[in-house]
Amino acid sequence: MIQRIQHLYLTFVIVNLCVLLSGIHLASYEAKNLMHQCTVYGFLEGKDMVHNFPLYIIVLVLIALLIFSISQFKKLKLQLKIVQMTFILYTLFTLGVTALFLFKLMPNVPETVSLELGYYLLVLGLPFTYLGMRGIKRDKNLLDSLNRLR
Repeated sequence: MIQRIQHLYLTFVIVNLCVLLSGIHLASYEAKNLMHQCTVYGFLEGKDMVHNFPLYIIVLVLIALLIFSISQFKKLKLQLKIVQMTFILYTLFTLGVTALFLFKLMPNVPETVSLELGYYLLVLGLPFTYLGMRGIKRDKNLLDSLNRLR
């Protein structure tokens, strides 16, 4: 049940990650007169899978953690810990994917790699995860201050 604004933020992140699972391209480049694309499932050379790179497992874990955190809306302390852990994992995942493109750790990489919509969706989910965590922390602080008044 979506009761607070942070659940909308976290739901937006879940939708972004589900779009990544649809196979949208994170980056593309041209090498050996063939177009190479990177998705969360691996590296494609033309239409063939070159390297199976299982980033989708991390995306599935992030989705599962976010869904579990939304379901724990009555236990704010647990929900905050789960979202903080998800934020850290999401930040490390985003930094890892960014390093993959910056340091050109992909097969047959030329000088230029063009980032595509999938990468920007991945990065866009990071501030929304932070906003969700901040909203949960604000609710927890409000309830703690109300408990002190009793």
